[in-house]
Order: sequence, then structure tokens, then C-alpha cells
Amino acid sequence: MFWAGAASAHVSCNATNQFTFAFASQTAQTLSYAGTYNYTATNGLAQSVNVQVSFQTFGVFSSVVAGRQMPEISTLVSGAPTAQSLVLGAIFTGRTPNIALNNRVVVTTFTFAQPIRELRMNWHDIDFSSNQFRDYVQVLGRNGASTYTATLTSPAGNNNTGGPVTAAGSSLSFGPAVTPTVLTVDQAAGISSSGNNANTGNIDVLFDEPVTSVEWRYGNAPLTGTETNTGQQAVGITAISFCPMPNINVAKSSAPFDTSGPKRFNIPNTDVVYTLSVRNNGGSTVDANEIDLSDILPADVTFFNGDFNGAAAGTDNFEFVPGSSGLSLTAGDVTYSNNGGSTYAYSPSAGYDGNVDAVRFEPTGTFAANSSFTIRFRARIN
Repeated sequence: MFWAGAASAHVSCNATNQFTFAFASQTAQTLSYAGTYNYTATNGLAQSVNVQVSFQTFGVFSSVVAGRQMPEISTLVSGAPTAQSLVLGAIFTGRTPNIALNNRVVVTTFTFAQPIRELRMNWHDIDFSSNQFRDYVQVLGRNGASTYTATLTSPAGNNNTGGPVTAAGSSLSFGPAVTPTVLTVDQAAGISSSGNNANTGNIDVLFDEPVTSVEWRYGNAPLTGTETNTGQQAVGITAISFCPMPNINVAKSSAPFDTSGPKRFNIPNTDVVYTLSVRNNGGSTVDANEIDLSDILPADVTFFNGDFNGAAAGTDNFEFVPGSSGLSLTAGDVTYSNNGGSTYAYSPSAGYDGNVDAVRFEPTGTFAANSSFTIRFRARIN
């Protein structure tokens, strides 16, 4: 019996494996906040993933902005260069007291059938117009019961992450902040005006963690100063990209150590070679040093703690074939148990050691996408 563990990666997948979708590929059209829409993201391997987009509205007085029914796919709001985007807009019944609550907000949800990671989204025209609107946004990622906070950045100006914008060039501020409105780390708000098709109001969103849905909450921040009105507003999203998850498959096989003579059969007092074949079939890498292979030995064998193959170089009690995995395995990466795998702190004796009843292998390095490696070790049939 064996157990294999691996964490998801934070290293981007390559361009061939990365899935992308742009609203520029869609026909200009008017959508509905009551509708649910399905789009297809593709990668360089001709693979596809469905992306579902749905909406909820709370406290919307009108969904007509600039004489156009929202939401729509158009070039009304896109950043630069001008391209079609999904445009969201509204006039709310009043200002949004708290973007995290369902009170005067438009909620747009992107849903994926399976977890994906390294999700990137490009939003545009988060800005401010006195006595009309202060764009107010929050981004949340979800995977089952877990919620995740995205990294929010703006390509305009500098020093505009981890707090309020202090450099010229960006029309928005990130949380945490207390002015001009209270913002948490997953929120942003407009602080100056930006053109509908300019980059000064851009937000780039990144989720490192695996997510199955992303929720974009959009409202109109509380009045400040002498403001008294609530006007029309709109933002846009042009594109998304993401990586597939790693997909780790492990197979265990056995064969006699000797290939000729009477010991070529699995009979008592002959050695058997166990082979662990591990493949990452996914399009993403696995985090560095996160592969953990634990093998509980059968009760009728005795582990061999000696030179695995005296005819080959080295004296390790295992053979490691890295393939194209990018991993390495040394004697210090192998630990042993004498209590059925509860702990791995036992120091085996040289030669055949019947106290070893489980072995753990922890290769180091980053496990490459679409690659494999094998580990072989010996035991004697009792």
C-alpha cells in the first residue's frame, strides 16, 4: 500500500498549457442580468474548458448606462487598446454602504466545473466622478468551503499595491485603506477619473490558489464631502487566463530482482524490486519539494538497506530515474518507519532489516508538467 501527496503549484504553466478567453472573440451583444452565459477557454493543445458567467443584482434602480442596456459585450469600456469587453453598469438606488453585503451591488460570478489555478482577470475603468459615482469593487475566490483573496495590482503608476495609491497615473486605490472610503485588502475604489478606454483605471487580478468560482462585486462607494447624488457607472472585463491543475498518477509494480536462474521467480528468500512510477499528467507544475511518496511494505517481505544494484554506480538503497521531471532524490530524502507509517524516524540497520515496515520518499525540486519519474527499491520475500 502506498500514499502519494502533492501540493498545487504557484509557478505559472507555460503558454501551451495556459487556457485563455477574451470577450473580443464574441459578437457585440446585449446580455441580461437575469441570464447565465457559457464561454469556452482554450489552450495551445486544442483543449477547452467551460467558463460560466452569471449575475445577481441588489438595489439597482436602472441598468441603462449611457443610453445602453447593461450588461453588454461592447467596446464601451475596455482599457487600451480598445477591444470588446464584458461591460457591467448600473444606477443604484443609493450609495453602497458595504460592498461585502448584498445591498446596492451587482455580483458577477465566473464558475468552473473543476478547480483551476493561476487565474488572471483584467478589469478596466475603476475610477471616480464627484457627485456621480465612486467605483467600489471586491473580488473573492472560492473552492468548496474555502475562500481566497486575490492579488490586486494596477499597471498604471507605482507604489499602488499593499495600500492606497501614492503615485500619479492610477485612478484607483487598493485596501487596506480608510480614506476616501474604508477598504479591506480584497477591495478597491476609484479616486480620480479615467477614460473609458484608458489604462489608468485597470485592475489585474491574480489567484494563486485553486478556485472553482470567482465573485466580482461592484457598487458605488459611500458619499464623501459635499456629494449628494448617485449617478450612472460602468466597468469592463476584457479577458481571463488560467492554468489547469497538476494531475498526479502513481502506479506500483513488482518484479524479481534476478532475471535469470531459479531466483527469477517470486519465491521465499529471493529479492523483489518494487517500482513506483509517478506521472504529472496535468498542464501545471507542482510546488517545489511537495512530492511525498509513502509505501507501506507487505508483511511477508524484509526491506533491503544496502546497495540497490552493485553493478551500477552509487551505493544508495534505491534507484531514482528522474526523467524530465526536474526532480532529484538523495539518501537524505528517504526516511523509514517501524510503526506502520505513523512516524518516519527509524534508522535502519545495514543489510536486510525486518523492522522497516514503511518507506517515505520526498524528492526535491519542482515537478514539471507532463513529466514522470520512477523510484525502485528492494525487499526479500520471507
